[in-house]
Amino acid sequence: MDFPHLAGWSALVVTLGAIIFGAGRRLGREESTQRRLRDDGGQDSAFYWRGLNFLLADEPDKAIEELVKFVRIHSETVEIYLSLGRLFRARGEVGRAIRIHQTLIARPNLSDEHRTAALHALAEDFRQGGFVDRAVDAYRQVLHVDPDHRAALAGLQAMHENEGRWDMALELLKRLEAVTGTPDPRREAHIRVRMGLEVQSSPAVSVGDARAMDHFRAAIRVFPGCVEAHRLLGEALLVLGRPEEAIQTFEAVKSARPSHFFMLLDPLRRAHLQAGDEEGFFRGMQGSVAALASSARLVTHWAAWLEKDGFLDEALEVLTIGMAYHPRSLAIVSPLITLLARRERCQEALEIARRRMDELLAVQIAFQCARCGFKAQDIYWKCPQCHQWDTMEPL
Repeated sequence: MDFPHLAGWSALVVTLGAIIFGAGRRLGREESTQRRLRDDGGQDSAFYWRGLNFLLADEPDKAIEELVKFVRIHSETVEIYLSLGRLFRARGEVGRAIRIHQTLIARPNLSDEHRTAALHALAEDFRQGGFVDRAVDAYRQVLHVDPDHRAALAGLQAMHENEGRWDMALELLKRLEAVTGTPDPRREAHIRVRMGLEVQSSPAVSVGDARAMDHFRAAIRVFPGCVEAHRLLGEALLVLGRPEEAIQTFEAVKSARPSHFFMLLDPLRRAHLQAGDEEGFFRGMQGSVAALASSARLVTHWAAWLEKDGFLDEALEVLTIGMAYHPRSLAIVSPLITLLARRERCQEALEIARRRMDELLAVQIAFQCARCGFKAQDIYWKCPQCHQWDTMEPL
């Protein structure tokens, strides 16, 4: 059986090992338990070890069968029930996981720690099963008991994001950051952007609404590299007839996120046109492309604009300079070759194409294992990944 979360299975195996080791030590201290183990020849422990071996062999169905036998004997071992519930959830059997965790929660003598763990597990079951309201309620029950429960905060925060409840998502994100001590500025910025868009989508609200713009400005303060916030704020400023401020907003991305500046060329040009300064746009672009921080995408976008406007020699110069900065970029090489051919400089185009082809062939993957997919430039008669003999096939 194929399971996508192999790392999760491995973690579960380790967890189960730690649990049974601790449980075994506790049980070993009880004389009555020791007598029972001697009487049945240790069969109950054998159930666990067989289950663990089946997990390691990637046979979860058999593993579950053995672990169920174990918990029937050790019904007081809450940790194993929790592990079984996670195992069922990982296999997609959410209903069985829910029943296990609900049964645990119903125990009158359950410790606060175990009750919180079972409630969180139940929330995860409901979340995976698509029972949104029940999942939210279970997460809130966990947080009522333990307001700093990191996993519950993260789970509930993600659910509010998925449901588009941006104000609650932001509130929980700030709580989570306070607990972990680790800020998440990118996530916060994009949540604030969504809050601004939500304001803009309200009836009778224009793109230039002050409340929406405040959200966009807040997003930029939190994460200056938030390109989406810069774009939306700049567009709003253009609607309000403030092109100079829009230009400043767009151009701030040059230093904050130079790799993404190419995404703002169209609104930046519109801002310059609105300001009656199209020449300033061209001057600024020439300087931006010539900068060492310019991206290959910026080079190709600007060259395409120049070519479209009939400035073929200027476009060719931009691509040539760009290739010097980004010698391995196919995005630059391809239009450069095409433009050289248009200018009847076919020998130069051919030489560039030949050099680039040689570079690609030097790093080309030549062989792939038919068993596990391992790729290499040279053949291995024994695959380094799956250790099977003679499975490498040429590509």
